[in-house]
Amino acid sequence: MKILLTNDDGIGAPGLAALYEALLDLGEVVVVAPSTVQSATSHAVTFHRPVPTWTGDIRTHCGRTLGQGVAVEGWPADCVKIGLSSLNLGPFDVVVSGMNAGANVGVNVLYSGTVAAAREAAIFGLPALAVSLHIGQFSRTRWRHATDAVKPILGQLLRHKLDPHTLLNLNVPILDDADQPRGWRVAPLSSSPLADLYHAEQDAEGRRCFRADSGMRFRHMPPDSDVSLLFEGFGTLTPLRLDTTDVQQLQRWESALAAESVTS
Repeated sequence: MKILLTNDDGIGAPGLAALYEALLDLGEVVVVAPSTVQSATSHAVTFHRPVPTWTGDIRTHCGRTLGQGVAVEGWPADCVKIGLSSLNLGPFDVVVSGMNAGANVGVNVLYSGTVAAAREAAIFGLPALAVSLHIGQFSRTRWRHATDAVKPILGQLLRHKLDPHTLLNLNVPILDDADQPRGWRVAPLSSSPLADLYHAEQDAEGRRCFRADSGMRFRHMPPDSDVSLLFEGFGTLTPLRLDTTDVQQLQRWESALAAESVTS
C-alpha cells in the first residue's frame, strides 16, 4: 500500500511525524505537506502565483529527524493537488491528513485545513482519512499515546475497501489520564455553532482589532454527536460526503421556480 501523508500544521509538525511513524508499518509513506503552519485555511487553493516546493525534514516533538518529504509553499489542498498530479511520486492507494494538533469536530470541519486536504483527495477519487488529536488548554500533547491509540483503527480502516468519494474524519480525545480513549464511536457531526469569543486590541496605527480566542467551545453539545462523544473521552469516526446537495429540498425549489415562471 502506498500512502500520501499531508497535514495543515506544516512538514515539521510533531503530529505529522507521529502519524508518519505509525503508518510505516502499514505501507510506503510519502509526505507532501505545507512548509509552514496553515491551520484553519479550509479548502483554499493557489491559482494566481507559482507554488514553490523543496525537500523538508520530518521531525518528532523532540527534534529527531525521521526522514524527508516535499515541503510546499501553499495550502493543504495545494499539497494534495500537487502531490497527486505533478510530482511523479504515485500512484497512491490512500491519502491521510494529520495528525492535527487540535480536534476537528462539528462545524470545525468547514474551517479545517486537515479535513480539506482529505476532501481534496476524495475529489481526485481516492480514499481519504483526516486524523486529529483533541488538545486541552492545560494538558500535555501526548503524540506517542495518540498514535498508539489510533494505529489499530487506522489499520482496520485501511484494510477495508474505503469509498473513494467519502472521506473519514477521525478524532482522538484528550489523553491526560489514560493511554487509550474510552472506546471508539461512529458519530454524526454536530451542527452547533461555535461560541465565538473575540478580544479587542489596538494595532500600531491605532485601529481597533479583534483576536479570536483559541478555545474550542460550542453553544450546544447534542448527545451522541461527534462533539459530545469526544468531550466524554471517546474517539470518534465520522464519514463525510463531497456532495452537499440538500436532496430533500430539490423538489421544493423546482416547484417554486416552476410556479414563478407561470406567474411571470
